[in-house]
Amino acid sequence: MIVATLQAMGREVDALFDDSPTYWGTNVLGVPIRGPIAAVRDSTCTRAIIGVGDNHVRKRISHEIEIEWTTAVHPFSSVHPGVTLGPGSVVFAGGIVQAGARIGAHVILNTRASVDHHCHVGDYAHIAVAHLGGGASIGEGVFLALGSVVLPGLHVGDWAVVGAGAVVTKNVAPATTVVGVPARPIPSQPRS
Repeated sequence: MIVATLQAMGREVDALFDDSPTYWGTNVLGVPIRGPIAAVRDSTCTRAIIGVGDNHVRKRISHEIEIEWTTAVHPFSSVHPGVTLGPGSVVFAGGIVQAGARIGAHVILNTRASVDHHCHVGDYAHIAVAHLGGGASIGEGVFLALGSVVLPGLHVGDWAVVGAGAVVTKNVAPATTVVGVPARPIPSQPRS
């Protein structure tokens, strides 16, 4: 999706890097796959976006490789000019980011995700086809699954997960997984 977004923007994509030798020598949308990821240091690449969905892995890679992290905004998305979009972040087709929103570094706003006015999205977050109401905030590494909603003014703590179709009606503690309507924490399982 990142390659398609960059191509839709008219940007040239020189290469993809992947740690799996299975993909080396193949291509995606005409772009060759090389590897491993660490080889980007020795390549001629000067700017990059991390195309990994796992928030923890995206954070690790961003700290391991020194390069200019670029942003990508699909031309069929709508990002208000007053939005702050951090380095390495991407907004896919149909995404909407309203005035006053602040999007952190290495954030994925997936197809048709919406971030309303004055929201804050922490670094390494991944917003699937999800919706943030005005003034809502999500912390670092948060994952909002398909169809989830965070109501206006609420906060989802760092590294929390909001399950598919869940509606957040009150603040979510860090490192908590919530599901359902209204969203409730998944009960801890006893250890055996």
